[in-house]
Amino acid sequence: GITKIPASSDPLDVEAARACMFAVQDRLWNNTWFADPMLLGHYPEDGLQAFAADLPPIRSGDMETICQPLDFYGANIYHAQVIRADGEGGWEVVPPAEGHPLTTMKWPVTPDCLYWGPRFLYERYRLPIAVTENGLANTDWVQADGQVYDPQRVDFLTRHLRSYGRAIADGVEAIGYFHWSLLDNFEWSEGYSQRFGLVYVDFPTQKRIPKDSAAWYRQIIASHGAVLAAS
Repeated sequence: GITKIPASSDPLDVEAARACMFAVQDRLWNNTWFADPMLLGHYPEDGLQAFAADLPPIRSGDMETICQPLDFYGANIYHAQVIRADGEGGWEVVPPAEGHPLTTMKWPVTPDCLYWGPRFLYERYRLPIAVTENGLANTDWVQADGQVYDPQRVDFLTRHLRSYGRAIADGVEAIGYFHWSLLDNFEWSEGYSQRFGLVYVDFPTQKRIPKDSAAWYRQIIASHGAVLAAS
């Protein structure tokens, strides 16, 4: 499901964002309909109500089979919607400002997604968090000097990893982070038109050229993230 982040630190906005993130709002893009049975042993009540006409019978023993001990919660987190309290006990989506930053997938750049996403998930499920995908598609090409410069990716990752570090400092137990992706690749719905890699791939020749972000990310790994504080 899509991560939600509060519009402010006001507790009402925080609770609104949490409620929105864990509400069952459609058949695909939601978190709890899939995770609650596995981790809590029951379907969320709002999902049972929303899908009542289509549900197969839930038989005795089903939840015991579905809900098994798991080692961690893995989440792909790329961006988030901003949510605020609506003053009536509910929530509303805060529209992004005109000219807000976008990746070439037209996804908004919202670094706080790596703070609130892991935090909300950890608070609900009490499992260590692994960010299994995070990154951006960018307009990368080979420059006249043969190099590939991608400062937007370095900035994106700096901001997002700092947010993840803040979540860890605030008590979220985290066991990993996986950047998407090492190489420019074939995207299921986008073909070769979007470049997510730390390494540029010339698709006709398969030549690889490490981008600036690859050298930068190597420093992040070698320093165990200490470079983030200084960069």
